[in-house]
Formats: sequence, structure tokens, C-alpha cells
Amino acid sequence: MNVYEKTLIDLYDYADEKFKTFNEKIVNCDKPLIGVRTPDIKMIAKRVISSDPYGYLSECKFQYYEDTLIFGLVIASFKYEEFLLYLNDYLSKACGWSHVDCFASAVKCLKNRDNKSKFFNILQGKLTVVNGYELRFYIVAMMVFYLEDGYIDDVLKSACALCGNGYYNDMAIAWLLSVAFIKYKDKVVDVLLSGGLCDFVQNKTISKICDSFRVSLEDKNTVKTFRKR
Repeated sequence: MNVYEKTLIDLYDYADEKFKTFNEKIVNCDKPLIGVRTPDIKMIAKRVISSDPYGYLSECKFQYYEDTLIFGLVIASFKYEEFLLYLNDYLSKACGWSHVDCFASAVKCLKNRDNKSKFFNILQGKLTVVNGYELRFYIVAMMVFYLEDGYIDDVLKSACALCGNGYYNDMAIAWLLSVAFIKYKDKVVDVLLSGGLCDFVQNKTISKICDSFRVSLEDKNTVKTFRKR
């Protein structure tokens, strides 16, 4: 029995039919679900990483939502060069927002300053040529790793330019802008006042800012006046 087959057995051991029914409505993935909760998927992925990560990558059949996510979590643990080697393979198999969001937040090599700088150049080149969940990954990666001095102006410029590339990408842009508002309030306000966002992203950004516990009531009342009707 190979590592992939053992991993499927592990996944089925943690399956929950009620959670499967619930999660099928949430993740919007065209692959079948086994019904394993994310913390348990992460735990199983750690087992794979510590035992035979390359065996899993070569054997993975991408049959389910869960085995596909484990592929992503495995490569998220890799050093930069290996991460890049497998990245396109994973993104081509991603079929739901959770495949992107759980994966992006787990990538370790982009915490390194040099790797972050190199990857930003790759990211910027990808934004105009990819779509679907691959584009969502690059948007979420900007939010996770690049909301800081030296990158923020380019990130906000890209966010404005990407509006209208599908519901899940527009939602990711609004999420990015609402998180950026915490540290770069004035810059995000300038974006909201610029007219560069489509109506959906503008209003969804404002809603997400208003949902945040880290934003003052005064700031929430101010951004509400920027809604497009």
C-alpha cells in the first residue's frame, strides 16, 4: 500500500457525513468530498510531510476535495525552489476557494524576505494572464504576504485593476482591501474615493470593513458614506 492509499484511509477514518453535507454547500468544489474537517486534514498532511511527501505528490490522483488540499499543504511546507516547481500543478487542480485560502496561508517559504521579493515579481506577471482560482491564489497571496511598506502601493493598484474577474476573485479583492484598511486606512480610503473599483467590490469592501472588530465606529460610519448605489 503506497502513501497515497494510506492517506485516503486516514481521511475516511476522520469522515463525518453531517459535516460533508454542510461543507459541500460551502466550498463549492466540483470534486466529491469525503467530509473531513480542516484541522484533521492539516494533521494528516503533517503525517505525509514527515513520512513520504514526494511519494504522495507522485501518487496523488486528485480524486477528492481533501486529497487535493493535502497536495497543496505538502508543497506549502517546501523550500522556495521546490514550492515553485509544484505550484502550477496544484493551482491547476484547485476547484474551490478553500483550496486557495487554506493553501496560501500555509506557505512557509514566502515568509523569507528574499523569497518574498522574488515571488512578488512572479505574482505581478501572473495577475494579467491567469483567471479562476489561480487568480484568487495570487490575490490572497498579496493579502497574506504583501500588505506592508514597499509593496502596498503596487498591491492596491493591482486590486483596482483586477475587479470584474469573477465572484470569488472579487470577494478576495474586497477581503484584501478590508484587511489593508487596518494598517493603511488613508491609502484604502483613497482607493474607495477614486472610482476605480466596480460597484460590487466597492460595496463588499465597505461591508467587510464594517464587520471588522479592529475598525472604530467613526471609521465605519465614514466608509459607509462611500457606498455606490
